[in-house]
Amino acid sequence: MAELRDYQQELLEQAEAALQPRDARVMLQLPTGGGKTHIAGELLRRWLHAGRKAVWLTHRTELADQTRRMLSGAGVPASNQISWSVGNDAPDIANGVVILMAQTVGRRANQMQIWDRYRSNDLLVIDEAHHATADGYMRAIRQWTGRVLGLTATPWRLSKIEGFDHLFGQLLCGPQVSELQDDNYLCQARVLMPRPEEIISGGSIDDTGDYNPSGIEQANQDRPDVMTAGALRFWQAKVAERQAEPQTIVYAISQDHARNLTAVFKDAGIPAAVMLSDTPSQERDDAIKSFGNGTLRVLVNVAVATEGFDLPDASCVVITRPTMSLALYLQMVGRGLRPKANGGNCLILDLAGNAEIHGLPEDERQWSLAPRGNKPSGDAPLVRCDKCDAISPAASHFCAYCQAPFGKECQRCGQWRAWERWHYETRCGEQHDLVCDLCHHDAHIQAQLPVTDELRRLTEMEPNLDAALRYLLEEERRRAGGADEERKTELRSLISDRESELADDDLLDRHFKQYLSTLPLEKQPKRNWPQMVQLYDDWKNGLNQELEDWKGELAKLESKVPNGRLIYNNARDRVLQALESAAQDAGLLQQTRPARHSHERGDPSSDEQNQLPPNDRGMEGWMSFVQLAEWGNTDPLTGASVKPSRFRDPTRGVIPVRSWPDLLFQTAERLIDEGLITQECCPVRTGRGGRILISSKPVNSKGKKFKGAKKLSNGLYILGSLSAKDAARLCGQLLAEFDQDPAQFHVLLG
Repeated sequence: MAELRDYQQELLEQAEAALQPRDARVMLQLPTGGGKTHIAGELLRRWLHAGRKAVWLTHRTELADQTRRMLSGAGVPASNQISWSVGNDAPDIANGVVILMAQTVGRRANQMQIWDRYRSNDLLVIDEAHHATADGYMRAIRQWTGRVLGLTATPWRLSKIEGFDHLFGQLLCGPQVSELQDDNYLCQARVLMPRPEEIISGGSIDDTGDYNPSGIEQANQDRPDVMTAGALRFWQAKVAERQAEPQTIVYAISQDHARNLTAVFKDAGIPAAVMLSDTPSQERDDAIKSFGNGTLRVLVNVAVATEGFDLPDASCVVITRPTMSLALYLQMVGRGLRPKANGGNCLILDLAGNAEIHGLPEDERQWSLAPRGNKPSGDAPLVRCDKCDAISPAASHFCAYCQAPFGKECQRCGQWRAWERWHYETRCGEQHDLVCDLCHHDAHIQAQLPVTDELRRLTEMEPNLDAALRYLLEEERRRAGGADEERKTELRSLISDRESELADDDLLDRHFKQYLSTLPLEKQPKRNWPQMVQLYDDWKNGLNQELEDWKGELAKLESKVPNGRLIYNNARDRVLQALESAAQDAGLLQQTRPARHSHERGDPSSDEQNQLPPNDRGMEGWMSFVQLAEWGNTDPLTGASVKPSRFRDPTRGVIPVRSWPDLLFQTAERLIDEGLITQECCPVRTGRGGRILISSKPVNSKGKKFKGAKKLSNGLYILGSLSAKDAARLCGQLLAEFDQDPAQFHVLLG
């Protein structure tokens, strides 16, 4: 057997020490390719003397043969062919190892005590121990009287509420993947991902918490080639960039999908074969041999080449299967991380977007025996390079492979910002820095400050525009989040107090007695001990549930994104109002603006009506449609108390309006003038799948007449009977349906 590496020797010594107690239950973690079985082989060689025995549990036949060869090579007597008839104790080998199938052990342990031949000095080794929470494994572990050693690369279960602390008492962790890469025990991984529209979707999630094959195929049925021809195209494009043709392992979704993928590669003239769980052993051996000597370039499988399976080196891994399981993801990428003869990296083609959920292979992960709760599995999100498709950590300023920039420095503050935060650069040009928010969090994406010649003159006159805007943004943000901050402080205090209460049995007893004293006489327990116990359990469960509710509310508040557009618009309007007032005082603006005529609607309007009167030159009294919808949703308006008087179009000036339904009518007419609402685009719905707002006939989708339907200038009909709240909301939605920015339209309330 090869000499152990330094970290393997250290883990071996830790495992030997941890297994000294009679009731030792130890889990050993080491990344795929780190050599867990070599450590276990050397441990067994040292352990098995003076008649000691061991059992090795595995869940796949091919792994049983592989384990026997490994143990024999380490000088450990081992067999996976010992007869075990029903009703008898599990077989044993003095100073040796019996390799048993976990499924068989689980069935036999359900019927009888199977370990009568084994004692406290004997050792049970569980390969791929992240499966140990299955019923069969747990029955075998509970009956075992000796020591237990579990081996896994990923002590992680898909169930968030299930850990391993009820099966193992100690976890020994080896180096991280990145450490093994730095020491050249594993190679580097280059993860590539196609464009979002070419990603294979996951579909529905089954009882296991993962995507099922039929659900994946159903989710991608409208894109029939994304799982086959699309996979081939992406592979061909990326391997063409390599100097040498890589040996490729492909992970398929189902057996039918694996066969289809194999056929697609073969049709393209690429030597490929499929390896499935029911593939005859000779055919499988031939495929592995051909893959090892290079005559076979692509080996397609479903789940055979994942856990522990020994395959020749692969320099490319193609993942077409979406999964919520971190363990499965790391096992798939781990197949390609063995060191390469030329010192190169492994190409990971993630066609299913798994890295966006689980992070990169080299991300540092903290393993634990405890249930993981809602903690994410990796360090995602990541950033994808549009130039070369490579995936880099989210904080990267440049692509790690092609050095393409992911952003640039802000001219105002000098801070580097990602491209998505410069969304309006093409809109604002050189003046884009005017929309640079104090914290760069929301304004780059959501704010739309109109950079005009007039505003440039105002800015030159008032150089403190930027500082004023930043001050008001922070003031509006504090105002918007004030109630939430108070509630978060209150919740943190409640959670801390409740956790302290639940951890103190004496305090719980006192509080329970106080609770009993508040109950009505008819609900008081009458010296009935079972009733008292049930009452206590219900009361304590209520405390726990309330604690979980508080935690959920706190998490929701902490993840709540402020309404950046509303915050920005409020601050911007206040700044512009002050600037326009200052400009008027300085004589830069005329006392009245040029007349802008409204279109004929049958409403009498004059030039004088369409001008902004002196007291309306600023934004006082005007409200954007975004603000209007926010106000309408939180503090419903009523037509009787407040109604609109003017509609302000950013390109056509001011139009008088008589009521909330008339405001909606004028909004629709504006879109008709732009050529956006036509007979061909009917019916027009509010939001995706919402109710019909405009149609060619004055009826809705159920054939019923619109209430108060009104005819538009192009012959269409619009809903006319609306509450103030609905009209305020629908105006903004109607504009947004046709890619018009509601923040640029205003209404004067009077």
